[in-house]
Amino acid sequence: MKFMKVIFSLIVVFLPYFALSQNPTTVKKIEVTGTADMEVTPDEIYVRITLKEYMDGRRKVNLDKLEERLVKALRSERIPEENLTVQNIYGYNWDWKKKKSGDFMASKSFRLKVPNLKKMNDLIERLDERGINNMNIDNYSHSKLEDYQKELKLKALQNAKEKAAFLLGGIDEELGGVLEVYEHQAPQHGGPILYRAQAMDAEAASYQSNVEFKTIKLQSEIRAVFAIK
Repeated sequence: MKFMKVIFSLIVVFLPYFALSQNPTTVKKIEVTGTADMEVTPDEIYVRITLKEYMDGRRKVNLDKLEERLVKALRSERIPEENLTVQNIYGYNWDWKKKKSGDFMASKSFRLKVPNLKKMNDLIERLDERGINNMNIDNYSHSKLEDYQKELKLKALQNAKEKAAFLLGGIDEELGGVLEVYEHQAPQHGGPILYRAQAMDAEAASYQSNVEFKTIKLQSEIRAVFAIK
């Protein structure tokens, strides 16, 4: 009886190996990389504006007055005030021993989000240029960037499938189902994806132009493995 139990145990142990030898798991497959890209015009442009106090004759125009004019200009252009945030406040005094009014000049920098450059140009026309120390485009993005990236991933996968089918058609093979999919991982960002921009001074920004801001180039890359029938 014990002998029969040993034989039965051996059969149970080796049965899977016999099954594998009769049904090999080797699958013919093809591995390809699909890509998709697109360009979108930014609808979120972040501009850095620095206001500075200045002397108008013997009277100093202070930051409160300059900021009041900036906020008023935002309202006139229908730009939400929450799009404006303070970045820094600093000042200088050429001769600290002097105590005359106007010796100390302060500056205040802001970060403003606008939908396009034309809106920024129109805003500048409403500001006191003597109170602007400098201005530059800090970075830019798009409000639907994540949606576009998801769309590109699907297109890249479809491109991989089309490429695999095309290659197999050249050797009279038929494409099977997908076995594996790998996405090329882009660098991770801690917040909204922003793209750096070159500086733009106030004089250049005031030029009214119909030329669009440079586009954002997006790309997706998918590596896929398909079975061959």
